[in-house]
Amino acid sequence: MAQSAISQHIAALSGIPPQPTVAEQAPATVHPFPALKPGNRLVPALIGTRKSAHTAWIPCPTWCVERHHEQPTTLEDITHTSASEDVGISSFLKPDGSLLMYAMLQADPAASDPRLRKAHIGIEHEGMPDYLTPDMAEAFVRDLFAFGEAVLGLARAARLHNAATGDSDPDMDEALRRVRGGAA
Repeated sequence: MAQSAISQHIAALSGIPPQPTVAEQAPATVHPFPALKPGNRLVPALIGTRKSAHTAWIPCPTWCVERHHEQPTTLEDITHTSASEDVGISSFLKPDGSLLMYAMLQADPAASDPRLRKAHIGIEHEGMPDYLTPDMAEAFVRDLFAFGEAVLGLARAARLHNAATGDSDPDMDEALRRVRGGAA
């Protein structure tokens, strides 16, 4: 009997050692998903470029307000940032005020500096932020409290000075009297 192409392949299969059945196989190794640290959640992040990106699930602190899934980035460029706490200053010459400084909680998991990888406080005033450890932030706030107390002292001194000298110029007082009396 002539051998067909199929029978040649079947004959070649006889040289392959038999494979174990499912019952004979060792149980598969299960790699558990790493547990999230307390205070973290899994969020989607868009990893890649504008032309080619995919979604990866990353651990993210519960205080982070970044929308990691909106703009593609590299995994090492993902940072975590809280909402900012702002303080502004207004004056009677500039009533709309201006932003004086703002602070936020931050963490940069891929930073080369281990202090930036931990949660820290970023305070920005006129450009580049200053990074503070929690202890440094507490010392900064104590300085701000002392500054606030000093400003309250200045306000009391200004109020006493104005009460002693009157609120307006004597010439203005005379002009106001004339207008009110109809003599102007």
